[in-house]
Amino acid sequence: MTRDYAADVRLLRQQSNEAIAARDADRVVSFMDASIEVAVAGGPALRGIPANRDAFAQQMAEPGFGGYVRTPEQVTVHESPLRADERGMWVGRWRVQGRVHEQRGAYSAEWRVTPAGWRIVREVYRELPD
Repeated sequence: MTRDYAADVRLLRQQSNEAIAARDADRVVSFMDASIEVAVAGGPALRGIPANRDAFAQQMAEPGFGGYVRTPEQVTVHESPLRADERGMWVGRWRVQGRVHEQRGAYSAEWRVTPAGWRIVREVYRELPD
């Protein structure tokens, strides 16, 4: 029986979403490789775990922060070396002046197997127009 690596990546994404919902920046970055590069929709490129942790912690400290949910639509596993490409949709929510504001778009992520298990090495987020 062959291991379902795509299911592993989907489960890790779910756990990452749960960490964001819990406002746990340390747990969020635990899914990232030290070499992580994140291209934020409409924002700066974040390189390394400290920059990503700081960005999450800053957002999570805002009372109106409602979190992000990334929903994988496709996970493609490649062998030699073992890695996975994830593509899907994301939504971010904030409460601003009593109203919920949403930002949404498409994302892609590259996962690699490390000695510590699957880790994200690259994420790219694009915002979709309303």
